[in-house]
Amino acid sequence: MVEDIRRRAGEAIARRRRELGLTLGGVAQEMGVSDGYVWKLEKGLVNLGNISYGRILALLKALRWTPEEFTQATGVPVPQVTAEGVPGVPPVPLLKVPLAGSEKYLILGLPEVDVDPRDLRALAHQERFLIYREGMEPEPGELAVVQAKGEKVPLRPVRFLGLNSRRSYVVESLGCPLERLILEKAHWVLHQVVGEVRITP
Repeated sequence: MVEDIRRRAGEAIARRRRELGLTLGGVAQEMGVSDGYVWKLEKGLVNLGNISYGRILALLKALRWTPEEFTQATGVPVPQVTAEGVPGVPPVPLLKVPLAGSEKYLILGLPEVDVDPRDLRALAHQERFLIYREGMEPEPGELAVVQAKGEKVPLRPVRFLGLNSRRSYVVESLGCPLERLILEKAHWVLHQVVGEVRITP
């Protein structure tokens, strides 16, 4: 039974590697392990439940898998889905927020904060990440992320000032110099910024 689970997981790993056109050596190099170790993974000779979290993350990165996709394909849950805190303190739930314009994610630990992760996105801006909710319009005075409809124009953060008499968005850029823009609703969408993560050196 255990051998069958390992074999199926190994087959899923091998299938994923082949789908991506990767070699055993390429995966091994990206993971920082030997070719033989990857071969053992694919043959079901390694208990995935016992390998380190760091090695699981290296495997996910090498095979371009999210934790959810990995679990769905192999049947093996990814360990440490919560960040372990100080002994005796409840673990912190992790929130996975996709980075706009990237296949990467921002992982947030938000203790004692109940946040609905649906439609949340992150935008890197200067030395911070702006967390915004797609489809939620901001209130006047709030930060927002502006997006062009149907065009590949980079997202940009702005301050929403309100609507003008023609019901177009009036926004102000966050850069220097400040610039006031009028954006027609037919061509632009505003998403409300609901949080910031600042990066300190």
